[in-house]
Amino acid sequence: MNPWVVLLKLALNLTLITYSFAIFAQADGPDYWQLRDVKKNDVLNMRDKADFNAPITAEIPYDARCVRNMGCKGGLTFNEFTTFSDTEKQQILKQRPRWCRVSYRGETGWVAGRYLREGACPESTSRNRVDEIKQDVDSCINPYNHTYSIEKEKVLLHNGYARVTIPGSAAAIITRVIHKPVYVDLDGDNVREAVSILMQQTGGTGSFYYLAVADGGDKIIESYFLGDRIKIISVQVVNNIIIVEYLERAVAQSMASKPTVKVSKKFKLDGEKIVISYKL
Repeated sequence: MNPWVVLLKLALNLTLITYSFAIFAQADGPDYWQLRDVKKNDVLNMRDKADFNAPITAEIPYDARCVRNMGCKGGLTFNEFTTFSDTEKQQILKQRPRWCRVSYRGETGWVAGRYLREGACPESTSRNRVDEIKQDVDSCINPYNHTYSIEKEKVLLHNGYARVTIPGSAAAIITRVIHKPVYVDLDGDNVREAVSILMQQTGGTGSFYYLAVADGGDKIIESYFLGDRIKIISVQVVNNIIIVEYLERAVAQSMASKPTVKVSKKFKLDGEKIVISYKL
């Protein structure tokens, strides 16, 4: 065989091996991730451990940017990636799924690696976040640093988060803002309120979701309980009526099953509490 052909084939093989290694290596290498295979208006759950049964600590929107890579574990080794068949790889991934620790908007936790691909954090995203913070200031209300009432108990959030240790226990009650607030004047006093969703975990398996309103004045408004381990789809305000769409479980479904029943509920602000509304 022509020696030049031999050299060319050798170079091609080395290139393919290097390229394969690059594909494998970049899974742990980028500074930032983007999400993939997450449906529009859905979220990727962030958990406190690398386990699908671990408590959910936060949610990452399907179109999120600037998801910082904090390291991964599990998945395929380089040898497995370069020598095993696709069928063998799939079997390994079922037995040893890949999990990545990520940081997003002040929250840190574990997500399933199969929903991640290499991303970036462009300067425009940082500018958008600055604009969002400015909007909070312009609205005369910052829902991320606010006192809420949940089940008649006052909860003070700092940067969208609160952690209160349960007396006599190592467990803690964790409360956080999980949905981008909607700013609107709900009560006609020419001061805008901030409508958002809070998630509270009390040390067990539950993740309790509440509709919350941060008042622009001096009122502390009682939050409205929406459900346990539901999935928020959207929050909007039309004619001073708050419309929340989310997924919940059917009556016969166990709490371990995925919520699939779509619900749309309407609410209004009535003094210092949120109540059900039957009209727009």
